[in-house]
Amino acid sequence: MPTLNWIGKQAVEKHHLEIPYRLLEYDDSLSAGDKESGNLLVQGDNLHALKALLPYYSGKVKCIYIDPPYNTGNENWQYNDNVNSPEIKAWLNKVVGPEGEDLSRHDKWLCMMYPRLRLLKQLLSKDGSIVISISYHEVSYLMIMCKELFPSKQIVCVTVQTSGGKPGGGFNYQHEYLIFITPFDFTPNPLFYSGGNARTPFEGLTLATFTKTQRPNQAYPIFINTSDGSLAGVGESLQERIKKGSYEGNLQDFQFNYDEASLNTVAIWPVTNKGDECVWRLIPTRLLSDWKKGYIKISPNRSKISLNKYSIQYLPIGVIKKIENKTLEVIGTEEGSPTLSFGENLTKGSEFPTIMIEKSFYTVKGTSLINDLFREKIFNYPKSLELISEILRAISSKDDIILDSFAGSGTTGHAVMELNKEDGGNRKFILVELEEKIAKEVTAERLKRVVNGYTTNKQNGNGDKVEGLGGGFRYCKLADPLFDQFGNVREGVTFKQLAYHVFFSETGVPLKENSKLNTPLIGTYKGVAYYLLFNGILGDKTVNGGNVLTSKVLEALPKHNGPKIIFGESNRLSAARLKKENIVFKQIPYEIKTS
Repeated sequence: MPTLNWIGKQAVEKHHLEIPYRLLEYDDSLSAGDKESGNLLVQGDNLHALKALLPYYSGKVKCIYIDPPYNTGNENWQYNDNVNSPEIKAWLNKVVGPEGEDLSRHDKWLCMMYPRLRLLKQLLSKDGSIVISISYHEVSYLMIMCKELFPSKQIVCVTVQTSGGKPGGGFNYQHEYLIFITPFDFTPNPLFYSGGNARTPFEGLTLATFTKTQRPNQAYPIFINTSDGSLAGVGESLQERIKKGSYEGNLQDFQFNYDEASLNTVAIWPVTNKGDECVWRLIPTRLLSDWKKGYIKISPNRSKISLNKYSIQYLPIGVIKKIENKTLEVIGTEEGSPTLSFGENLTKGSEFPTIMIEKSFYTVKGTSLINDLFREKIFNYPKSLELISEILRAISSKDDIILDSFAGSGTTGHAVMELNKEDGGNRKFILVELEEKIAKEVTAERLKRVVNGYTTNKQNGNGDKVEGLGGGFRYCKLADPLFDQFGNVREGVTFKQLAYHVFFSETGVPLKENSKLNTPLIGTYKGVAYYLLFNGILGDKTVNGGNVLTSKVLEALPKHNGPKIIFGESNRLSAARLKKENIVFKQIPYEIKTS
Protein backbone atom coordinates (compact mmCIF):
# COMPACT_ATOMS: atom_id res chain seq x y z
CA MET A 1 0.00 0.00 0.00
CA PRO A 2 1.55 3.36 -1.02
CA THR A 3 2.22 5.87 1.76
CA LEU A 4 3.20 9.51 1.70
CA ASN A 5 5.27 11.34 4.30
CA TRP A 6 5.47 15.10 4.77
CA ILE A 7 6.31 17.65 7.44
CA GLY A 8 3.56 17.63 10.07
CA LYS A 9 1.93 14.32 9.09
CA GLN A 10 2.33 12.74 12.53
CA ALA A 11 0.82 15.82 14.14
CA VAL A 12 -2.35 15.77 11.99
CA GLU A 13 -2.99 12.01 11.79
CA LYS A 14 -5.23 12.19 14.88
CA HIS A 15 -6.06 15.88 14.79
CA HIS A 16 -9.67 15.15 13.81
CA LEU A 17 -10.08 13.46 17.22
CA GLU A 18 -9.00 16.65 19.00
CA ILE A 19 -11.68 18.77 17.35
CA PRO A 20 -14.59 19.41 19.77
CA TYR A 21 -18.15 18.51 18.91
CA ARG A 22 -19.91 21.80 18.23
CA LEU A 23 -23.57 22.65 18.09
CA LEU A 24 -25.31 24.03 15.01
CA GLU A 25 -27.23 27.26 15.41
CA TYR A 26 -29.99 27.96 12.88
CA ASP A 27 -30.46 31.41 11.35
CA ASP A 28 -33.84 31.41 9.61
CA SER A 29 -33.36 34.99 8.41
CA LEU A 30 -30.76 33.66 5.97
CA SER A 31 -32.70 30.52 5.09
CA ALA A 32 -35.18 30.20 2.22
CA GLY A 33 -38.12 28.16 1.03
CA ASP A 34 -38.96 24.95 2.83
CA LYS A 35 -36.66 25.07 5.87
CA GLU A 36 -37.63 21.49 6.78
CA SER A 37 -36.44 20.11 3.44
CA GLY A 38 -33.30 18.65 5.04
CA ASN A 39 -30.97 20.89 3.03
CA LEU A 40 -28.33 22.67 5.10
CA LEU A 41 -25.86 25.48 4.48
CA VAL A 42 -23.36 25.59 7.35
CA GLN A 43 -21.10 28.62 7.75
CA GLY A 44 -17.85 27.91 9.54
CA ASP A 45 -14.55 26.04 9.44
CA ASN A 46 -15.27 22.82 7.59
CA LEU A 47 -13.13 20.73 9.95
CA HIS A 48 -15.30 21.77 12.89
CA ALA A 49 -18.47 21.57 10.79
CA LEU A 50 -17.75 18.00 9.69
CA LYS A 51 -17.18 16.98 13.33
CA ALA A 52 -20.47 18.65 14.31
CA LEU A 53 -22.31 16.71 11.59
CA LEU A 54 -20.99 13.28 12.65
CA PRO A 55 -23.63 12.47 15.32
CA TYR A 56 -26.35 13.11 12.73
CA TYR A 57 -24.91 11.89 9.44
CA SER A 58 -22.10 9.38 10.13
CA GLY A 59 -22.26 6.64 7.47
CA LYS A 60 -25.30 8.25 5.82
CA VAL A 61 -23.77 10.45 3.11
CA LYS A 62 -23.86 8.72 -0.28
CA CYS A 63 -22.06 11.36 -2.36
CA ILE A 64 -19.34 13.81 -1.42
CA TYR A 65 -17.99 16.38 -3.86
CA ILE A 66 -15.30 18.85 -2.79
CA ASP A 67 -13.36 21.57 -4.58
CA PRO A 68 -10.53 22.41 -2.16
CA PRO A 69 -7.82 25.05 -2.77
CA TYR A 70 -5.63 23.95 -5.65
CA ASN A 71 -2.52 25.40 -3.95
CA THR A 72 -1.50 27.29 -7.06
CA GLY A 73 0.38 29.94 -5.09
CA ASN A 74 -2.08 32.61 -6.19
CA GLU A 75 -5.08 31.76 -4.02
CA ASN A 76 -4.03 33.55 -0.81
CA TRP A 77 -5.30 30.68 1.35
CA GLN A 78 -4.05 30.36 4.91
CA TYR A 79 -3.38 27.36 7.12
CA ASN A 80 -5.57 27.87 10.21
CA ASP A 81 -5.83 24.49 11.96
CA ASN A 82 -4.67 24.86 15.56
CA VAL A 83 -2.57 21.69 15.72
CA ASN A 84 -0.40 21.15 18.79
CA SER A 85 2.88 21.03 16.88
CA PRO A 86 5.70 23.64 16.87
CA GLU A 87 6.33 23.54 13.12
CA ILE A 88 2.62 23.77 12.33
CA LYS A 89 1.97 26.60 14.81
CA ALA A 90 4.53 28.62 12.86
CA TRP A 91 2.28 28.36 9.81
CA LEU A 92 -0.87 29.74 11.45
CA ASN A 93 -2.61 32.66 9.72
CA LYS A 94 0.14 33.02 7.13
CA VAL A 95 -0.67 33.01 3.42
CA VAL A 96 0.71 29.94 1.64
CA GLY A 97 3.26 31.17 -0.87
CA PRO A 98 4.03 30.16 -4.46
CA GLU A 99 6.37 27.44 -5.69
CA GLY A 100 10.02 28.24 -5.04
CA GLU A 101 9.25 30.85 -2.37
CA ASP A 102 7.42 28.67 0.16
CA LEU A 103 9.27 25.37 0.57
CA SER A 104 6.60 23.92 2.90
CA ARG A 105 3.60 24.83 0.72
CA HIS A 106 2.81 21.19 -0.16
CA ASP A 107 3.23 20.11 3.48
CA LYS A 108 0.71 22.75 4.57
CA TRP A 109 -1.80 21.66 1.96
CA LEU A 110 -1.49 17.99 2.92
CA CYS A 111 -1.82 18.85 6.62
CA MET A 112 -5.00 20.79 5.81
CA MET A 113 -6.53 18.00 3.71
CA TYR A 114 -5.67 14.94 5.81
CA PRO A 115 -7.97 15.45 8.86
CA ARG A 116 -10.80 16.64 6.64
CA LEU A 117 -10.62 13.48 4.53
CA ARG A 118 -10.59 11.43 7.74
CA LEU A 119 -13.90 12.99 8.80
CA LEU A 120 -15.37 12.75 5.31
CA LYS A 121 -14.57 9.05 5.36
CA GLN A 122 -16.61 8.68 8.58
CA LEU A 123 -19.57 10.50 7.06
CA LEU A 124 -19.49 8.44 3.84
CA SER A 125 -21.80 5.43 3.51
CA LYS A 126 -20.27 2.03 2.77
CA ASP A 127 -21.40 2.18 -0.86
CA GLY A 128 -20.77 5.91 -1.20
CA SER A 129 -18.37 7.84 -3.43
CA ILE A 130 -16.17 10.91 -3.09
CA VAL A 131 -15.16 13.13 -5.99
CA ILE A 132 -12.43 15.77 -5.56
CA SER A 133 -11.63 18.53 -8.05
CA ILE A 134 -7.91 19.30 -8.19
CA SER A 135 -5.24 20.69 -10.52
CA TYR A 136 -1.78 19.41 -11.41
CA HIS A 137 -0.21 21.22 -8.42
CA GLU A 138 -1.36 18.60 -5.88
CA VAL A 139 -2.91 15.76 -7.88
CA SER A 140 0.01 13.35 -7.47
CA TYR A 141 0.18 13.83 -3.70
CA LEU A 142 -3.59 13.63 -3.36
CA MET A 143 -3.77 10.32 -5.24
CA ILE A 144 -1.29 8.69 -2.87
CA MET A 145 -2.96 10.10 0.23
CA CYS A 146 -6.37 8.85 -0.95
CA LYS A 147 -4.98 5.36 -1.57
CA GLU A 148 -3.63 5.36 1.97
CA LEU A 149 -6.87 6.60 3.55
CA PHE A 150 -9.27 4.52 1.41
CA PRO A 151 -7.59 1.12 0.88
CA SER A 152 -10.93 -0.64 0.29
CA LYS A 153 -11.99 1.77 -2.49
CA GLN A 154 -10.81 2.24 -6.05
CA ILE A 155 -9.08 5.56 -6.73
CA VAL A 156 -9.39 6.81 -10.31
CA CYS A 157 -8.10 10.04 -11.83
CA VAL A 158 -10.36 11.62 -14.49
CA THR A 159 -9.14 14.44 -16.74
CA VAL A 160 -11.66 17.19 -17.52
CA GLN A 161 -11.08 20.09 -19.90
CA THR A 162 -12.13 23.25 -18.07
CA SER A 163 -10.80 26.02 -20.31
CA GLY A 164 -9.47 26.87 -23.74
CA GLY A 165 -5.98 27.20 -22.29
CA LYS A 166 -3.89 28.90 -19.62
CA PRO A 167 -0.23 29.35 -20.69
CA GLY A 168 2.43 28.68 -18.09
CA GLY A 169 6.04 27.52 -18.16
CA GLY A 170 5.93 26.78 -21.84
CA PHE A 171 2.75 24.68 -21.54
CA ASN A 172 -0.88 25.46 -22.34
CA TYR A 173 -2.96 24.09 -19.46
CA GLN A 174 -6.48 23.26 -20.59
CA HIS A 175 -7.54 20.72 -18.01
CA GLU A 176 -8.03 19.85 -14.36
CA TYR A 177 -8.65 16.53 -12.63
CA LEU A 178 -11.40 14.72 -10.77
CA ILE A 179 -10.26 12.13 -8.22
CA PHE A 180 -12.99 9.49 -7.88
CA ILE A 181 -13.03 7.41 -4.68
CA THR A 182 -15.63 4.70 -5.29
CA PRO A 183 -16.46 1.09 -4.41
CA PHE A 184 -14.76 -1.47 -6.65
CA ASP A 185 -18.18 -2.52 -8.00
CA PHE A 186 -19.08 1.09 -8.83
CA THR A 187 -21.59 1.35 -11.67
CA PRO A 188 -22.52 4.93 -12.61
CA ASN A 189 -26.01 5.98 -13.55
CA PRO A 190 -26.72 6.98 -17.16
CA LEU A 191 -24.95 10.21 -18.11
CA PHE A 192 -26.14 13.14 -20.22
CA TYR A 193 -22.93 14.52 -21.65
CA SER A 194 -20.43 11.70 -21.52
CA GLY A 195 -22.32 8.46 -21.87
CA GLY A 196 -22.55 8.17 -25.64
CA ASN A 197 -25.75 7.29 -27.46
CA ALA A 198 -28.60 5.52 -25.75
CA ARG A 199 -28.22 1.78 -26.12
CA THR A 200 -29.61 -1.46 -24.81
CA PRO A 201 -28.50 -2.58 -21.34
CA PHE A 202 -27.59 -6.02 -22.74
CA GLU A 203 -23.91 -6.77 -23.38
CA GLY A 204 -22.15 -9.58 -25.23
CA LEU A 205 -21.79 -12.85 -23.30
CA THR A 206 -18.38 -13.67 -24.77
CA LEU A 207 -15.37 -12.88 -22.57
CA ALA A 208 -12.53 -12.32 -25.01
CA THR A 209 -9.82 -11.75 -22.38
CA PHE A 210 -9.76 -15.43 -21.30
CA THR A 211 -9.30 -18.73 -23.15
CA LYS A 212 -10.59 -22.27 -22.61
CA THR A 213 -7.24 -23.23 -21.08
CA GLN A 214 -7.58 -20.50 -18.45
CA ARG A 215 -11.27 -21.00 -17.62
CA PRO A 216 -12.38 -24.47 -18.82
CA ASN A 217 -15.53 -24.26 -16.67
CA GLN A 218 -16.74 -21.38 -18.88
CA ALA A 219 -16.12 -23.15 -22.20
CA TYR A 220 -19.34 -25.01 -23.06
CA PRO A 221 -21.97 -25.14 -25.82
CA ILE A 222 -25.30 -23.34 -25.55
CA PHE A 223 -28.16 -24.97 -27.46
CA ILE A 224 -30.73 -22.79 -29.22
CA ASN A 225 -34.09 -23.95 -30.60
CA THR A 226 -34.14 -23.27 -34.33
CA SER A 227 -37.94 -22.92 -34.36
CA ASP A 228 -38.16 -19.81 -32.17
CA GLY A 229 -34.60 -18.85 -31.16
CA SER A 230 -35.17 -19.71 -27.50
CA LEU A 231 -32.73 -21.32 -25.10
CA ALA A 232 -32.95 -25.13 -25.25
CA GLY A 233 -30.20 -25.89 -22.72
CA VAL A 234 -26.46 -26.13 -22.25
CA GLY A 235 -23.86 -28.83 -22.80
CA GLU A 236 -21.03 -29.99 -20.58
CA SER A 237 -18.17 -27.59 -19.99
CA LEU A 238 -14.61 -28.54 -20.85
CA GLN A 239 -13.90 -28.88 -17.14
CA GLU A 240 -16.81 -31.30 -16.69
CA ARG A 241 -15.62 -33.39 -19.66
CA ILE A 242 -12.14 -33.68 -18.17
CA LYS A 243 -13.57 -34.61 -14.77
CA LYS A 244 -15.79 -37.32 -16.27
CA GLY A 245 -13.03 -38.58 -18.56
CA SER A 246 -14.91 -37.88 -21.78
CA TYR A 247 -12.02 -35.68 -22.87
CA GLU A 248 -8.41 -36.66 -22.07
CA GLY A 249 -6.38 -34.41 -24.38
CA ASN A 250 -4.63 -31.13 -23.76
CA LEU A 251 -6.86 -28.15 -22.98
CA GLN A 252 -5.60 -26.13 -25.93
CA ASP A 253 -6.39 -28.99 -28.33
CA PHE A 254 -10.07 -29.18 -27.40
CA GLN A 255 -12.25 -28.48 -30.44
CA PHE A 256 -15.58 -26.64 -30.32
CA ASN A 257 -17.94 -29.20 -31.88
CA TYR A 258 -20.99 -27.70 -33.58
CA ASP A 259 -22.41 -31.17 -34.28
CA GLU A 260 -23.23 -31.76 -30.61
CA ALA A 261 -26.63 -30.14 -31.01
CA SER A 262 -29.69 -32.39 -30.95
CA LEU A 263 -32.48 -32.34 -33.54
CA ASN A 264 -34.03 -28.89 -34.10
CA THR A 265 -31.32 -27.10 -32.14
CA VAL A 266 -27.97 -25.51 -32.96
CA ALA A 267 -24.87 -25.27 -30.80
CA ILE A 268 -23.37 -21.88 -29.96
CA TRP A 269 -19.80 -21.75 -28.64
CA PRO A 270 -17.88 -18.83 -27.07
CA VAL A 271 -16.40 -17.30 -30.21
CA THR A 272 -16.03 -13.57 -30.87
CA ASN A 273 -17.41 -11.90 -33.99
CA LYS A 274 -13.81 -11.88 -35.26
CA GLY A 275 -13.75 -15.66 -35.03
CA ASP A 276 -11.50 -15.93 -31.94
CA GLU A 277 -12.26 -18.68 -29.41
CA CYS A 278 -12.73 -17.50 -25.82
CA VAL A 279 -15.13 -18.31 -22.92
CA TRP A 280 -18.59 -17.27 -21.74
CA ARG A 281 -18.92 -14.69 -18.99
CA LEU A 282 -21.35 -16.89 -17.03
CA ILE A 283 -21.07 -20.46 -15.82
CA PRO A 284 -23.86 -22.83 -17.03
CA THR A 285 -26.01 -22.73 -13.87
CA ARG A 286 -25.96 -18.92 -13.78
CA LEU A 287 -26.83 -18.74 -17.49
CA LEU A 288 -29.88 -20.98 -17.04
CA SER A 289 -31.02 -19.02 -13.98
CA ASP A 290 -30.60 -15.66 -15.73
CA TRP A 291 -32.54 -16.89 -18.77
CA LYS A 292 -35.57 -17.61 -16.58
CA LYS A 293 -35.31 -14.14 -15.03
CA GLY A 294 -35.20 -12.43 -18.43
CA TYR A 295 -31.57 -11.39 -18.16
CA ILE A 296 -30.45 -13.22 -21.34
CA LYS A 297 -31.14 -12.04 -24.90
CA ILE A 298 -30.77 -14.27 -27.98
CA SER A 299 -30.75 -12.84 -31.52
CA PRO A 300 -29.50 -13.87 -34.98
CA ASN A 301 -25.74 -13.42 -35.41
CA ARG A 302 -24.80 -10.94 -38.15
CA SER A 303 -21.11 -11.84 -38.18
CA LYS A 304 -19.96 -13.51 -41.39
CA ILE A 305 -16.81 -14.84 -39.72
CA SER A 306 -18.19 -16.64 -36.68
CA LEU A 307 -19.79 -20.09 -37.10
CA ASN A 308 -22.37 -19.20 -34.45
CA LYS A 309 -25.82 -18.72 -35.93
CA TYR A 310 -27.02 -16.77 -32.88
CA SER A 311 -25.60 -14.00 -30.72
CA ILE A 312 -26.13 -14.23 -26.96
CA GLN A 313 -26.15 -11.24 -24.59
CA TYR A 314 -26.55 -10.86 -20.84
CA LEU A 315 -27.30 -8.17 -18.22
CA PRO A 316 -24.27 -7.17 -16.09
CA ILE A 317 -24.70 -7.05 -12.31
CA GLY A 318 -24.75 -3.23 -12.36
CA VAL A 319 -27.77 -3.23 -14.68
CA ILE A 320 -29.50 -5.86 -12.54
CA LYS A 321 -29.04 -3.59 -9.50
CA LYS A 322 -30.69 -0.74 -11.43
CA ILE A 323 -33.65 -3.02 -12.16
CA GLU A 324 -33.89 -4.01 -8.49
CA ASN A 325 -33.78 -0.43 -7.23
CA LYS A 326 -36.17 0.67 -10.01
CA THR A 327 -33.82 3.18 -11.66
CA LEU A 328 -34.12 1.20 -14.91
CA GLU A 329 -37.72 0.77 -16.08
CA VAL A 330 -38.87 -2.71 -17.14
CA ILE A 331 -41.95 -2.49 -19.35
CA GLY A 332 -42.46 -6.19 -20.09
CA THR A 333 -40.87 -9.08 -21.93
CA GLU A 334 -40.11 -9.76 -25.57
CA GLU A 335 -42.77 -11.65 -27.51
CA GLY A 336 -42.44 -15.42 -26.99
CA SER A 337 -39.42 -15.01 -24.69
CA PRO A 338 -38.72 -14.26 -21.01
CA THR A 339 -36.17 -11.60 -22.11
CA LEU A 340 -36.95 -8.25 -20.44
CA SER A 341 -37.91 -5.15 -22.41
CA PHE A 342 -36.98 -1.69 -21.17
CA GLY A 343 -38.49 1.78 -21.30
CA GLU A 344 -37.03 5.04 -22.51
CA ASN A 345 -34.40 5.19 -19.78
CA LEU A 346 -32.07 2.81 -21.59
CA THR A 347 -28.46 2.71 -20.45
CA LYS A 348 -26.50 5.59 -21.97
CA GLY A 349 -23.17 4.22 -20.92
CA SER A 350 -22.19 1.95 -18.06
CA GLU A 351 -18.79 3.56 -17.48
CA PHE A 352 -17.69 7.06 -16.52
CA PRO A 353 -15.18 8.42 -19.08
CA THR A 354 -11.67 9.17 -17.86
CA ILE A 355 -11.36 12.09 -20.30
CA MET A 356 -14.14 14.71 -20.45
CA ILE A 357 -13.94 17.42 -23.10
CA GLU A 358 -17.45 18.90 -23.18
CA LYS A 359 -17.41 22.69 -23.58
CA SER A 360 -20.33 22.81 -21.15
CA PHE A 361 -17.83 21.89 -18.43
CA TYR A 362 -15.64 24.97 -18.99
CA THR A 363 -15.25 27.22 -15.95
CA VAL A 364 -16.40 30.18 -18.05
CA LYS A 365 -19.86 28.55 -18.09
CA GLY A 366 -19.95 28.71 -14.30
CA THR A 367 -18.85 32.34 -14.35
CA SER A 368 -21.52 33.24 -16.91
CA LEU A 369 -24.25 31.59 -14.81
CA ILE A 370 -23.18 33.43 -11.64
CA ASN A 371 -23.19 36.72 -13.54
CA ASP A 372 -26.73 35.99 -14.74
CA LEU A 373 -27.89 35.06 -11.24
CA PHE A 374 -26.51 38.18 -9.57
CA ARG A 375 -26.57 40.57 -12.55
CA GLU A 376 -22.96 41.48 -11.68
CA LYS A 377 -19.52 39.89 -11.29
CA ILE A 378 -19.47 38.54 -7.75
CA PHE A 379 -17.47 35.29 -7.61
CA ASN A 380 -14.37 34.08 -9.44
CA TYR A 381 -14.09 30.76 -11.26
CA PRO A 382 -17.09 28.78 -9.96
CA LYS A 383 -17.44 25.26 -11.30
CA SER A 384 -19.78 24.71 -14.23
CA LEU A 385 -23.26 23.67 -13.14
CA GLU A 386 -23.29 21.13 -15.97
CA LEU A 387 -20.08 19.49 -14.72
CA ILE A 388 -21.25 19.13 -11.12
CA SER A 389 -24.67 17.92 -12.27
CA GLU A 390 -23.01 15.28 -14.44
CA ILE A 391 -20.88 14.07 -11.52
CA LEU A 392 -23.85 13.87 -9.15
CA ARG A 393 -26.01 12.33 -11.86
CA ALA A 394 -23.48 9.52 -12.14
CA ILE A 395 -23.01 8.77 -8.44
CA SER A 396 -26.31 9.67 -6.74
CA SER A 397 -29.79 8.23 -6.53
CA LYS A 398 -33.07 10.02 -5.88
CA ASP A 399 -33.01 9.92 -2.06
CA ASP A 400 -29.30 10.35 -1.35
CA ILE A 401 -27.59 12.87 0.91
CA ILE A 402 -24.92 14.90 -0.91
CA LEU A 403 -22.18 16.82 0.92
CA ASP A 404 -19.85 19.59 -0.23
CA SER A 405 -17.54 20.90 2.50
CA PHE A 406 -15.83 23.50 0.24
CA ALA A 407 -19.09 25.01 -0.99
CA GLY A 408 -17.92 28.31 -2.48
CA SER A 409 -20.70 29.78 -4.60
CA GLY A 410 -23.01 26.82 -3.94
CA THR A 411 -22.89 25.08 -7.33
CA THR A 412 -23.35 21.68 -5.67
CA GLY A 413 -26.57 22.76 -3.95
CA HIS A 414 -27.82 24.24 -7.23
CA ALA A 415 -27.01 20.98 -9.04
CA VAL A 416 -28.87 18.91 -6.45
CA MET A 417 -32.02 20.98 -6.91
CA GLU A 418 -31.68 20.75 -10.70
CA LEU A 419 -31.38 16.94 -10.53
CA ASN A 420 -34.40 16.68 -8.24
CA LYS A 421 -36.45 18.64 -10.76
CA GLU A 422 -35.06 16.49 -13.57
CA ASP A 423 -36.07 13.11 -12.14
CA GLY A 424 -38.51 13.92 -9.32
CA GLY A 425 -35.92 12.98 -6.72
CA ASN A 426 -35.62 13.96 -3.08
CA ARG A 427 -31.86 14.37 -2.76
CA LYS A 428 -30.67 16.49 0.14
CA PHE A 429 -27.56 18.65 0.23
CA ILE A 430 -25.26 19.76 3.02
CA LEU A 431 -22.94 22.63 2.12
CA VAL A 432 -20.16 24.05 4.28
CA GLU A 433 -18.56 27.44 3.56
CA LEU A 434 -15.79 28.93 5.69
CA GLU A 435 -16.00 32.63 4.89
CA GLU A 436 -19.02 34.36 6.42
CA LYS A 437 -19.23 37.04 3.75
CA ILE A 438 -19.28 34.47 0.93
CA ALA A 439 -21.71 32.21 2.80
CA LYS A 440 -24.21 35.03 3.35
CA GLU A 441 -23.83 37.14 0.23
CA VAL A 442 -23.02 34.50 -2.39
CA THR A 443 -23.82 30.91 -1.35
CA ALA A 444 -27.06 31.58 0.53
CA GLU A 445 -28.16 34.28 -1.88
CA ARG A 446 -27.58 32.03 -4.90
CA LEU A 447 -29.57 29.20 -3.32
CA LYS A 448 -32.41 31.63 -2.49
CA ARG A 449 -32.61 32.77 -6.09
CA VAL A 450 -32.53 29.20 -7.39
CA VAL A 451 -35.36 28.28 -4.99
CA ASN A 452 -37.53 31.34 -5.68
CA GLY A 453 -36.56 32.26 -9.24
CA TYR A 454 -34.54 35.17 -10.64
CA THR A 455 -34.08 37.45 -13.62
CA THR A 456 -30.95 36.98 -15.72
CA ASN A 457 -28.37 39.61 -16.49
CA LYS A 458 -28.57 41.16 -19.95
CA GLN A 459 -26.60 44.02 -21.46
CA ASN A 460 -29.75 45.94 -22.35
CA GLY A 461 -31.04 45.58 -18.82
CA ASN A 462 -34.04 43.45 -19.79
CA GLY A 463 -33.19 40.00 -18.48
CA ASP A 464 -35.10 36.77 -18.86
CA LYS A 465 -37.10 35.42 -15.94
CA VAL A 466 -35.97 32.00 -14.69
CA GLU A 467 -38.55 29.99 -12.76
CA GLY A 468 -37.59 28.89 -9.25
CA LEU A 469 -36.93 25.21 -8.57
CA GLY A 470 -38.75 25.19 -5.24
CA GLY A 471 -37.49 23.33 -2.19
CA GLY A 472 -35.43 25.24 0.32
CA PHE A 473 -32.57 25.17 2.79
CA ARG A 474 -31.71 26.10 6.34
CA TYR A 475 -28.75 28.37 7.12
CA CYS A 476 -26.64 27.31 10.12
CA LYS A 477 -23.66 28.66 12.00
CA LEU A 478 -21.21 26.78 14.17
CA ALA A 479 -22.07 27.50 17.80
CA ASP A 480 -20.18 26.72 21.00
CA PRO A 481 -18.76 23.25 21.65
CA LEU A 482 -21.09 20.75 23.30
CA PHE A 483 -18.74 20.55 26.30
CA ASP A 484 -16.80 23.32 28.03
CA GLN A 485 -13.05 23.29 28.71
CA PHE A 486 -13.59 21.25 31.89
CA GLY A 487 -15.61 18.53 30.11
CA ASN A 488 -18.96 19.66 31.52
CA VAL A 489 -22.08 19.77 29.36
CA ARG A 490 -22.38 23.40 28.32
CA GLU A 491 -25.30 25.36 29.73
CA GLY A 492 -28.21 25.58 27.28
CA VAL A 493 -27.59 22.20 25.63
CA THR A 494 -30.93 20.50 24.96
CA PHE A 495 -31.93 16.91 25.66
CA LYS A 496 -32.10 16.20 21.92
CA GLN A 497 -28.62 17.62 21.24
CA LEU A 498 -27.03 15.57 24.01
CA ALA A 499 -29.00 12.45 23.03
CA TYR A 500 -27.63 12.54 19.49
CA HIS A 501 -24.11 12.90 20.81
CA VAL A 502 -24.39 10.18 23.47
CA PHE A 503 -25.88 7.62 21.10
CA PHE A 504 -23.29 8.30 18.38
CA SER A 505 -20.31 8.34 20.76
CA GLU A 506 -21.43 5.00 22.25
CA THR A 507 -22.41 3.14 19.10
CA GLY A 508 -20.58 4.86 16.24
CA VAL A 509 -23.86 5.23 14.33
CA PRO A 510 -26.27 8.18 14.34
CA LEU A 511 -29.81 8.07 15.62
CA LYS A 512 -32.53 7.60 13.06
CA GLU A 513 -33.93 10.81 11.60
CA ASN A 514 -37.44 10.04 12.85
CA SER A 515 -36.39 9.45 16.47
CA LYS A 516 -38.98 11.20 18.65
CA LEU A 517 -36.67 11.60 21.67
CA ASN A 518 -39.54 12.31 24.05
CA THR A 519 -38.48 9.71 26.63
CA PRO A 520 -35.13 8.79 28.25
CA LEU A 521 -34.93 5.73 25.94
CA ILE A 522 -33.07 7.40 23.09
CA GLY A 523 -32.41 4.29 21.00
CA THR A 524 -31.29 0.67 20.77
CA TYR A 525 -28.30 -0.83 18.98
CA LYS A 526 -27.35 -4.50 18.70
CA GLY A 527 -29.76 -5.44 21.46
CA VAL A 528 -28.56 -2.77 23.91
CA ALA A 529 -30.89 0.04 25.00
CA TYR A 530 -29.45 3.49 25.68
CA TYR A 531 -31.13 5.84 28.17
CA LEU A 532 -30.37 9.48 28.94
CA LEU A 533 -31.49 11.11 32.21
CA PHE A 534 -31.06 14.79 31.43
CA ASN A 535 -33.11 17.93 32.06
CA GLY A 536 -35.59 15.85 34.05
CA ILE A 537 -37.34 14.44 30.98
CA LEU A 538 -39.45 11.37 31.78
CA GLY A 539 -42.08 10.58 29.20
CA ASP A 540 -44.33 13.51 28.37
CA LYS A 541 -43.48 15.56 31.45
CA THR A 542 -40.55 16.93 33.40
CA VAL A 543 -40.16 15.69 36.99
CA ASN A 544 -37.89 16.70 39.84
CA GLY A 545 -34.98 14.36 40.35
CA GLY A 546 -35.39 12.82 36.93
CA ASN A 547 -31.66 13.10 36.25
CA VAL A 548 -30.83 10.67 39.08
CA LEU A 549 -31.31 6.91 38.71
CA THR A 550 -33.54 5.80 41.59
CA SER A 551 -36.01 2.94 41.98
CA LYS A 552 -38.84 5.35 41.21
CA VAL A 553 -37.15 6.66 38.06
CA LEU A 554 -36.26 3.13 36.94
CA GLU A 555 -39.91 2.09 37.19
CA ALA A 556 -40.91 5.07 35.04
CA LEU A 557 -38.43 4.26 32.26
CA PRO A 558 -39.64 2.58 29.04
CA LYS A 559 -39.02 -1.16 29.35
CA HIS A 560 -36.35 -3.10 27.48
CA ASN A 561 -35.74 -6.83 27.79
CA GLY A 562 -31.97 -6.85 27.51
CA PRO A 563 -28.82 -4.93 28.43
CA LYS A 564 -29.30 -1.26 29.30
CA ILE A 565 -26.82 1.62 29.45
CA ILE A 566 -28.16 4.56 31.44
CA PHE A 567 -26.53 7.99 31.52
CA GLY A 568 -27.42 10.27 34.43
CA GLU A 569 -26.06 12.73 36.96
CA SER A 570 -25.87 10.12 39.72
CA ASN A 571 -27.05 6.65 40.72
CA ARG A 572 -28.90 5.59 43.89
CA LEU A 573 -29.25 1.90 43.07
CA SER A 574 -27.00 -0.75 44.59
CA ALA A 575 -24.49 -2.69 42.53
CA ALA A 576 -26.56 -5.83 43.08
CA ARG A 577 -29.70 -4.10 41.79
CA LEU A 578 -27.87 -2.80 38.71
CA LYS A 579 -26.60 -6.30 37.94
CA LYS A 580 -30.06 -7.79 38.44
CA GLU A 581 -31.63 -5.25 36.10
CA ASN A 582 -28.80 -5.71 33.54
CA ILE A 583 -27.85 -2.03 33.79
CA VAL A 584 -24.54 -0.26 33.22
CA PHE A 585 -24.71 3.24 34.70
CA LYS A 586 -22.55 6.04 33.29
CA GLN A 587 -22.27 9.39 35.01
CA ILE A 588 -22.81 12.70 33.22
CA PRO A 589 -20.52 14.39 32.24
CA TYR A 590 -17.50 12.32 33.26
CA GLU A 591 -18.31 9.15 31.33
CA ILE A 592 -19.55 10.80 28.12
CA LYS A 593 -17.00 10.56 25.34
CA THR A 594 -16.11 14.06 24.20
CA SER A 595 -13.90 13.27 21.19
